[in-house]
Amino acid sequence: MQKLLILLAVACFCYSSAQISIKGTVIDESSNPISFANVLVKKQSDSTLVKGSITEANGKFEMTLTAQNDYILIVSYLGYAEASFSFSESKNFGDIILKEQAEQLEGVTVTSQKPFLQREQDKLVVNVEGSIVSVGNSTMEIIEKSPGIIVDQNDNISLSGRSGVRVYIDGRDTRLQGEDLANLLRSMPSSNIEKIEIITNPSVRYEAQGNAGIINIVTKKGKFYGTNGSLTLSPGHGRYFRWNNSINANHRTEKLNIYGQYAFAKRNQYQEIVIDRAFFEEGQVVSKYDLQNDFELPLENHSGRLGLDYFLSDKTTIGVLLSGLKNINENDSFSMINGFTPNDMLISEEETKTDIKSKWNQLTGNLNMQHKFNNKSSLEINFDAARYDNSSDQRFVSNFLFTENNVQFQDILTGDVDGFLNLYGIAIDYTLPFQNKNKLEVGWKNTLVKTDNDLQYFNLANGTTTVNTDLSNHFIYDEAIYAAYISYNINKEKWNAQLGIRAENTFIKGNQLTTQESFKNDYINIFPTASYNYSFNENSVLGISVGRRIDRPSYSQLNPFRTFVNTNTYREGNPFLNPQYTWTGELNYTLKQRYYFAFNFGYTIDNLNMAILQDGNDEVVVVRPINISNLKSYSFVASVPVKFFKWWQSNWNLNASMNDFDGDIDGFNFNRNNPIVSLNSSHNLNLGNGYRLQISGFHVFPHYASVTEIETISSISIGAQKNILKNKGTVRINISDIFWNQYPTGRTRFGNIDDAFTSYRDTRYATLSFTWRFGKQTVRSERRRSSQVQDELNRARQQSNN
Repeated sequence: MQKLLILLAVACFCYSSAQISIKGTVIDESSNPISFANVLVKKQSDSTLVKGSITEANGKFEMTLTAQNDYILIVSYLGYAEASFSFSESKNFGDIILKEQAEQLEGVTVTSQKPFLQREQDKLVVNVEGSIVSVGNSTMEIIEKSPGIIVDQNDNISLSGRSGVRVYIDGRDTRLQGEDLANLLRSMPSSNIEKIEIITNPSVRYEAQGNAGIINIVTKKGKFYGTNGSLTLSPGHGRYFRWNNSINANHRTEKLNIYGQYAFAKRNQYQEIVIDRAFFEEGQVVSKYDLQNDFELPLENHSGRLGLDYFLSDKTTIGVLLSGLKNINENDSFSMINGFTPNDMLISEEETKTDIKSKWNQLTGNLNMQHKFNNKSSLEINFDAARYDNSSDQRFVSNFLFTENNVQFQDILTGDVDGFLNLYGIAIDYTLPFQNKNKLEVGWKNTLVKTDNDLQYFNLANGTTTVNTDLSNHFIYDEAIYAAYISYNINKEKWNAQLGIRAENTFIKGNQLTTQESFKNDYINIFPTASYNYSFNENSVLGISVGRRIDRPSYSQLNPFRTFVNTNTYREGNPFLNPQYTWTGELNYTLKQRYYFAFNFGYTIDNLNMAILQDGNDEVVVVRPINISNLKSYSFVASVPVKFFKWWQSNWNLNASMNDFDGDIDGFNFNRNNPIVSLNSSHNLNLGNGYRLQISGFHVFPHYASVTEIETISSISIGAQKNILKNKGTVRINISDIFWNQYPTGRTRFGNIDDAFTSYRDTRYATLSFTWRFGKQTVRSERRRSSQVQDELNRARQQSNN
């Protein structure tokens, strides 16, 4: 018996000695863990596959081999260059860095084709670069096609059924909303965009602003040593001709990186709004109106950026970034308004010719320093300054005819807007990684903003000009935000977690010089966030997150200025708005690294929304921002890729949500449940010989947008591409909204108003695009950064069209 035990012990020892254990962590060049990377072990002798696995959510992997041999470890992930290592004994490979895949071999560029939609650990990524149906589109049109996102008839963007989305550019908040955010996004050609990240529950490193989450637009950057870049020309035609052109260039040496970008967009957009309107008193119709509005909206945009990074050492980098923007908008419109009695008898006719020319210019400067310490911690400091100017010349000529007594007269109203914004900011961010892969992040930010807008309206009659004191206004707004955050990330074998808290202290002061009205407010708030991800195995990951967020009213929402659509309809701000606060939560599940499902919940106090109201007792409609007491929102999101054939791959996305409002609007009770369901799908077909075809579409079922009932909105787009010039050039053709269904039709029946409308838009057009990639295409990417002032800057752009 004793001999048997000795033999068993020796056998176990020999068996354990023959085992080989390997482990490591797969990360990208920014030290971020890469989840679900492929890890393969092959024999060196004949490349026979021995064992395979994928990395966990924290990038870690570990495998045990039962026999000693000479092996090769191969690590790969879509969009990154493959890494391989030889070994013959147990080994801890430590951090394995995968580099973005783009290597030049004897004049042949080898690149990977990313899918249009890609799920990452905490975000959904829309890969705009390389997408055929995105070519020639503006950034706004790409966002409209993205899963879970809905753009309503007033250009308000909602995510997972909730408004209050913050749109970021390169990690910085634009602070824009509604029409003015839409104008900015429509002026940005998709050729300058690399990807769009949809983040439903951001960490505390991000601003607490945005109850529905963040849409982060990542612009293209120079990625390689040497001199390289790309040129894109995208002529198109819908109702009118349009241009979207851009050039990107980058020169990088071991010590210096210079990069620049210029984009030019010019288009004439068309819009037609048809409205049947009725006013009520005590439930009875008192008047009716038919409104026909035809708009031509020429747009010309020039944007550029020039940056320099100097690498003092392997650990220290300093940089300067200058960016500028010049935007010219015009509004040439004609409206006809016929007034009727409740019995449909014509009593008045009105014709209004509108001519508005608006300009806004922006110049931003950023000084950046980044240092990596010996303990692998890093410190980043940003100093920022910005100047923003906007102006607008407006002219409204209205002719009236009252049929009952045949009275005619003309009214001429002119407006002159002049405004500016000055902004200064400093941000400090420190990151400390630990040996156990945990990470501590702390940061501070201080932003000071001053905006001054002066609007003067004049009436012209009988050759005499008089100031219209009822419409003129001069509004000055000052804001200071002081913020600090701390976040701790925990990474274990099977799970990872993040705990964070952010504190923000806000001081605001507004002054209407024309009416001698002013207001002040200051408030401090705490915004905690937490997230947890657990990997049951390589095919099953569960995630949960919760956080508190704020939405401050934008500068335009607080500004009481009026923007006229016609003499019967206008928009105005509300200086007495409160910020809204939202608790958000999400439970998500990823299956086989391909299928993604998520349930979101939100509870909002003082919900910021847009209301369509009657202006007192006048038969005029005003669109005004308001607060609604509270809102409960629920949503379900599913992302399912389907591979029909080897050459046909598709992705399907479903978003279903419910908004439960509780409060009142303009004295009328508003307790309503608003469901909304949308379906988004994209299909990629590889036709061989370098030809590719892409088809995408979305369908939004009938739903309510706040008080307005919206009918079905849908769109189908198709595009094809072919690489030429030894893969240095790409030709694409794209037709957007083939069946012309991407315009809203709806009805607002609330309070004393019944408004039925259709807003036709120039959404169907064809684009032919040519992209040429020039220069050396090798090695590593330059660090991505952007001016910190973008967090506050563009909130003032909402004045540009007033």
